[in-house]
Amino acid sequence: MSYPARARPLPERDGDEPALLTWDDLDVVQRLLTELAPGWSAELNQASPDESTIVVIPEGANDLIGPAFVLHRSGGRVHLDQFRWDEYRKLGGFRSLDDALPSLRARISLLVSRSAPI
Repeated sequence: MSYPARARPLPERDGDEPALLTWDDLDVVQRLLTELAPGWSAELNQASPDESTIVVIPEGANDLIGPAFVLHRSGGRVHLDQFRWDEYRKLGGFRSLDDALPSLRARISLLVSRSAPI
């Protein structure tokens, strides 16, 4: 039995803004980590053809050090979330990755400064 195809409208996008986070975006996040928190890592995950995330993980994925941060695009915005102690929290939505990075930087800086030896 065949079913009629249903057309779905494409999601709204601003100009040339890509729908997914890219390898170039990952490079930007990794440079931030190299400067700020060299023990932390970032990886690009693509769960489906229309969804990608950059996950920023503390050394050893240790919740005692800090949360995992998740960057993703949705509705033309870049969202920053965190996952720690089995709790997922939305931290904010930004116009671009460049606008989201200062918030990520501030949060990681606070965690890194707390764990630095005195």
